[in-house]
Amino acid sequence: MSRPRPARVIAVPGASAARPGHERATLGWIAAQVARILDVPFDGFADTLPAPRADAFLVPQNTLDAEEAARWDLQDEAALLGGVVPAAFVASKVITHGLVDPGAAAPPGWNADLGAQLQSVTFPGYSVFARGDLLRAAATLLASARAVRIKLADGIGGGGQHVVRDLDACRRLLAALTPADLDAGIVVEIDVAQPATYSVGEMRLGGRSIAYVGTQGLGRDRHGRPVYGGSTLSVVRGRLPDLLDVFRQPRLRRTVEMAIAYDRGAQAAYPQLLCSRRNYDVLWGSDAHGHPHGGVLEQSWRVGGATPAELAAFDLLDREPGLGRVLASTVECHGPVRVPPQAEVYCVLDDPRCGLIAKFRHAGPDTGAPFAFEEPDGSPPLHA
Repeated sequence: MSRPRPARVIAVPGASAARPGHERATLGWIAAQVARILDVPFDGFADTLPAPRADAFLVPQNTLDAEEAARWDLQDEAALLGGVVPAAFVASKVITHGLVDPGAAAPPGWNADLGAQLQSVTFPGYSVFARGDLLRAAATLLASARAVRIKLADGIGGGGQHVVRDLDACRRLLAALTPADLDAGIVVEIDVAQPATYSVGEMRLGGRSIAYVGTQGLGRDRHGRPVYGGSTLSVVRGRLPDLLDVFRQPRLRRTVEMAIAYDRGAQAAYPQLLCSRRNYDVLWGSDAHGHPHGGVLEQSWRVGGATPAELAAFDLLDREPGLGRVLASTVECHGPVRVPPQAEVYCVLDDPRCGLIAKFRHAGPDTGAPFAFEEPDGSPPLHA
């Protein structure tokens, strides 16, 4: 039996959006936009309700696990913008790689075959859940790589990452890790030079879908540290495979192919996965010998920094049936900023944790020329 049409949209905040600030404000704005598209009321945040509502369409900040989904009677990906996973670790970057050996520590429900299946579309690396396994993984990779990158499972936007060049540095880092860090999982992966990260994604909402290839920008917080600065997406109607008919430049096409392979592998390994928003970060860079190499870093099955741009593109393509391709962007700025007149502001506030922050978006027809895929070997950009 199909789930009835939702009667309301509810935003489900995670820990970082549980209190006032830009993350809660942005989540609420996204949920209100989804409600407008679905033509139902936005009924606020889940943490203000006495109990879950079975008639709600959910916009969760984080990927939901099976227990959380059961509380809302979620059995269909069409009932949320985001994803549901059978266990929390499935939503993290640890599923990208296999274990350092078959006897290594792993959480219950771990699929031992997925890492090997994804080797052709990822960088050499391992996922570890014990201190000894981390050292063995680092030693194995350092035998042929100039450096390895060690990443916490829950790191976002480049946070929780460290580059080490020898085992002494690895041991020092290991001493600072907590049991909770190891229980959640650590990724140990070769580091590359001249990195450039691209996003490949898909969003389904109200029976319609869009897919895109995009890039991310960096900004600076009030202390001058690099932070997420926004996304630019080239968007078409359809699903991930439809991108192959649009982006034909060889390396860009390979980027899309790797994301599709990762998506299909993860879905097959964890068939309980429900997903209406899929996003894959694909990195290109140079290995220890200067050779270009590409691979999927991780997945995001939840709303993210690019979601306002996705919704802007969704709206524009819906309003203009003759339009084939949209260029949509979001910008996040810390401190005073002059917003371009054509942009739509969706968040401006003085956040108690990060200070003044402004977020805005824009969407328009994409002719293909503004979106360039830069070759990691330094050659001129190639347009899609």
